[in-house]
Amino acid sequence: MWKSCWQQERKELRVIDMKQIKSKMGIGRGRHPPMPDYSVYQFSKKELAVYVILEGAFIALTAYLFYDSIFAFFLLMPLEVMALKAKKEQLCQKRKQKLEAEFRDVILSVSSNLQTGYSFENAFQEAYKEIVILYGDASLMACELRLLLRRLANNEQLEDALLGLAKRSGVQDIRDFAEIFQIAKRGGGNMQAIIASTAELIGDKQAVRAEIDTIMSEKKLEQTIMRYIPFFIIIYISATSKGYFDGLYHNLMGQAIMTAALVVYGLACKLSDRILEIEV
Repeated sequence: MWKSCWQQERKELRVIDMKQIKSKMGIGRGRHPPMPDYSVYQFSKKELAVYVILEGAFIALTAYLFYDSIFAFFLLMPLEVMALKAKKEQLCQKRKQKLEAEFRDVILSVSSNLQTGYSFENAFQEAYKEIVILYGDASLMACELRLLLRRLANNEQLEDALLGLAKRSGVQDIRDFAEIFQIAKRGGGNMQAIIASTAELIGDKQAVRAEIDTIMSEKKLEQTIMRYIPFFIIIYISATSKGYFDGLYHNLMGQAIMTAALVVYGLACKLSDRILEIEV
């Protein structure tokens, strides 16, 4: 009798949780949650304002130190567009890594839930609750799981929902997992073993990436320092030796020399980024 009451109470709690999830997803109110493309990053208004001001200030400093000209500032403005594009790519890559880390915790939770006897759909529902506890209601995988559960509530196949996430994520491990999951589920494969091995693979990759980041952190700090040393040298010489760079300003030959120096500086920065860029 006690066991029967406990099972009934647990069932009621699950019904309540499902109602809360449906409420968040907007089921029954005609709402369609957005489906983000993780290969494209859009700045928020605050981010755009901050980066525009920072990049604009850097270009203004460059125009002053290399050309001593307001006109040069406007000529160098296209560099701000390039810098914002590079920043978008950097933030996009970080978001993918965050999504991959959260996805690993999801499949670990799903694997654990399957071992306790849950169906696949209920295993993902329970995983949603754990992800909310770990990362918060607004985390990437919490939003994705709400979308996945909504699609399941609309009688879509689980493997199709996972493939949709895989295509939008741009993460190879998520794509591989979704494709293997689809083949194994339709062919009757060992799903628990597949999910566990995928979680282990992603975990190993994250451990290697963390180790590389630790090793390269010192080199990245040196890169940052070296990147701004030319500006400090010019500022120091200009402050201690008035008129030292006057021969390079406001004449064609001097502007050509400073432009060549700026191009070499830009190529050196690009090369250093490539050297420190290690794909896992």
